[in-house]
Amino acid sequence: MDFDPDSLIPETQPVADYLAKNLRKADISQGKVNIAPDVATVAQWMSSGEANLYFDSVYPVMKVMEQSGGTPILRRWKDGVAEYNTYFVVRRDRTISELSELQGKMMTLQEPSSSSGFMFPMGHLLALGLNPIEKAEVNHAVAQDEIGYVFSGQEEVTVEWVLSGKVVAGALDSETWSELTPQVKDQLKIIAETDLFPRHVVLVGPSLEAEQVEVLKATLLDMDNSKQGREALSAFSDTAQFDEFPEGGEAAIKQLQNTYDKIQSHLAKPQ
Repeated sequence: MDFDPDSLIPETQPVADYLAKNLRKADISQGKVNIAPDVATVAQWMSSGEANLYFDSVYPVMKVMEQSGGTPILRRWKDGVAEYNTYFVVRRDRTISELSELQGKMMTLQEPSSSSGFMFPMGHLLALGLNPIEKAEVNHAVAQDEIGYVFSGQEEVTVEWVLSGKVVAGALDSETWSELTPQVKDQLKIIAETDLFPRHVVLVGPSLEAEQVEVLKATLLDMDNSKQGREALSAFSDTAQFDEFPEGGEAAIKQLQNTYDKIQSHLAKPQ
């Protein structure tokens, strides 16, 4: 059965209702949830003021920020998780112990729109001076100065391809790794991991006034301190709370922007 985006509205609407009730002093009295079909639509809505608030993982947020002029303001603890990262895994019986040994070999990432399945591992490889190059098929040639990668589409497929030897290595987010059975973990080993990133980010659109943003931030930060707020958070994919970026907003945005820019520059090169 195809996924119905509108199925997300019931879990998101309680947060919109809570904000509408508590943002009247910021001249906001109604909260409406729109589910966009893609990142480009979100960016268009944010630019035009049709949408003012966007929750998502880091990579889509950075794309919308670039295209709309939006600003990240807080972390969202989706599924009760504040931050996560990506592991590079290989089969335990391989002698590979570091990422440089993947040169000339094929690995798999999840999908090109994924934060943990693309942005985090790509940024990490590039930061090490390695050269990840997308390939159309797993059997395509990989030069000795490259790390070839193909997209698996799903974490389960990544694990399957690594274990079967279809690829040498795969990128798995830390949450997926924690959910693997002990039997599967025993067949794999982690050879590297990325920095930690926010699990989800709150982005505000450019049409909001600075005073409105400050009231909105304060309201989101206080949600877990009231029964109604906690109920709305729980309905919203078990969100535990919203909080400030531990390293500070400017530092967090700079880190995310540096990683994002490095990836975009690499992808723009002829391959």
